[in-house]
Amino acid sequence: MIRYNPFREIEQLQNALLRNFFTPTAESAHTPLVDALEDAQGVHLAVYLPGVEPSQVEVTAENNTLTIRAERPFNKPENANQWRLEGPYGKFERSFVIPNTFDLGKIEATFKHGILYLDIPKAEAAQPRRIEVRVNP
Repeated sequence: MIRYNPFREIEQLQNALLRNFFTPTAESAHTPLVDALEDAQGVHLAVYLPGVEPSQVEVTAENNTLTIRAERPFNKPENANQWRLEGPYGKFERSFVIPNTFDLGKIEATFKHGILYLDIPKAEAAQPRRIEVRVNP
């Protein structure tokens, strides 16, 4: 007589789902984490792209939309069996609508230690300025 374990089927299903979920595919997409801060000079973004080469990063600005695209290919060693893949692999994309008060034409981008830093300055019209008050004689 074989003892029935109701959790065995659930465990098998869970393992199958995890195996399929963590296998990278060309269609898989990952949304990178982003820190966004604003100060008097503009908006500063830090986009976390661990393991991505700077040459694989593309930043575009069009119609007040800033888009960041990158890809981290999955390089499986030959004759290796995968146990679990939890790292972000594949194509990544993140878009932001940027208000007109910022100048997308003057974005500065730097990449250091797997983090893409984007500085978007405020537009000149949005910069605070002092207006001189004249006295009429």
